Amino acid sequence: MKLIRCENGHFYDAERFSVCPHCNPDAAKAAPQPNRAPAFTEEKKEAAPASTPAQRLDDIVNEAKDSEDLEKTIGYFGEISFEPVVGWLVAIEGKHFGEDFKLKTGRNFVGRSPGMDVQLAQDGSVSRERHAIVLYEPKNNIFLVQPGDSKELFYLNDSVVLSPEKLQSGDILSIGNTKLLFIPCCTDKFNWDMVKKDAE
Repeated sequence: MKLIRCENGHFYDAERFSVCPHCNPDAAKAAPQPNRAPAFTEEKKEAAPASTPAQRLDDIVNEAKDSEDLEKTIGYFGEISFEPVVGWLVAIEGKHFGEDFKLKTGRNFVGRSPGMDVQLAQDGSVSRERHAIVLYEPKNNIFLVQPGDSKELFYLNDSVVLSPEKLQSGDILSIGNTKLLFIPCCTDKFNWDMVKKDAE
């Protein structure tokens, strides 16, 4: 670099400019650029047009459809993307007051852990894993409740549960400090087997 000063007092690099670029802007445009990293003022490549929110949503949906990892459940009702509800437990006392918990076919594990089907995370008196099991058996269309793997006890209508017991609509389970009201969806008047037979 060879700095010189023009008659107007501007400093400039004489190796790049034959005349002062401040006094002669056209000379600055025509001057060769040195070999260095691109300046922020250089022209940027034209960016691809931004996609609209609707296009992005379509892309996400299409990716999900194409994905081989799309989760399917293969169970009593065949291959479906979700398990039909067979009943509910509704918290009527305790820290989960007013919350409902969906029951599915087979065994529903009750505990504090995120992996539990009925997660009572706010109640520290509930065992982390498998404090109790609520079971729906579709062939006989019955609900049962039984002890899980926990050493802690729980109660059905104030009676301790030590072996499988049949559940009836309106029964109350006391697990830790939480009381859960049992409400069946599948009954003698409606169950998913009836719908399957009608569809065949």
